[in-house]
Amino acid sequence: MKKVLITGSKGFISKNIANILKISGFYVIGTSRSPEPVSNFDKVYRGILGEPLKDIFESHKIDVIIHCAFDKRDKDNSMHEKGTRLWAEQAERNGVGLQIFMSSISATEDAVSFYGQKKYELEKWFLAHNHIVFRLGLVIGNGGIFQTIISIVKKSPVVPLIDRGRTLTYVSDIDTIIKIVRDSILKEGKIERGKVLHLQQERPVFFVKILEEIRRQYHLFCVFIPIPYFVISFFMFLVERCKFLSIGINTDNLKGMRQNSQRELKSDLNFLGYSESPVEILIKKLLI
Repeated sequence: MKKVLITGSKGFISKNIANILKISGFYVIGTSRSPEPVSNFDKVYRGILGEPLKDIFESHKIDVIIHCAFDKRDKDNSMHEKGTRLWAEQAERNGVGLQIFMSSISATEDAVSFYGQKKYELEKWFLAHNHIVFRLGLVIGNGGIFQTIISIVKKSPVVPLIDRGRTLTYVSDIDTIIKIVRDSILKEGKIERGKVLHLQQERPVFFVKILEEIRRQYHLFCVFIPIPYFVISFFMFLVERCKFLSIGINTDNLKGMRQNSQRELKSDLNFLGYSESPVEILIKKLLI
């Protein structure tokens, strides 16, 4: 039985990957700041970005490590970069044959967001060591930033539209992502190593369309109001400096989304043998 280590076991994507791997017969190990049991993980160890992993490699022969760990308190993402690289190098020394890095379409050499900058720097390490890098768009599923967006639309009678909602948004389907991760382990050689693979859909949609679909399918009655970008950015800047407020999205997210809207991205889904679905279908799946 292959043993897979997933860092950041309590994260939205991590939990979904653990679920499909457990169903597929893997022994799944996780890391967390507080190592209590997590559904679909056989064992969870303490793991804090910036500190070496302890006991895991001494107790288990790890075949694959999937890097998902992320700390929202890491404002400039410097600890994310240093901590992930530390664990990747530790895994390499302990003979882990395959490492999978969950990256983002924000990861580019000219990224304006800290998140994109650090993801790009990490990608270079994984590519140089012949591992797998997956870039994701806005992941549609019951968790993560998308669940935050749904919560905002549900709770707010008025929802601001940044740039009139005309920001082009590339989306990824959580079910497709986890199948590709599973197959990259089960079907060795199916997923090419040493290159970046884009798991977002090829055709972006206006962000307002996503909001309208959420409102329609969840039978909500909020009103969308266009707000200039600088107003929203300044508001979020103030929120980030208040210890008692959190809305799940920050100014760094906004910078990345805005830059991604101006780029034309390729998708590797069809190349890998996976089909795309319209946004309305992806959102509808969340209600089933």
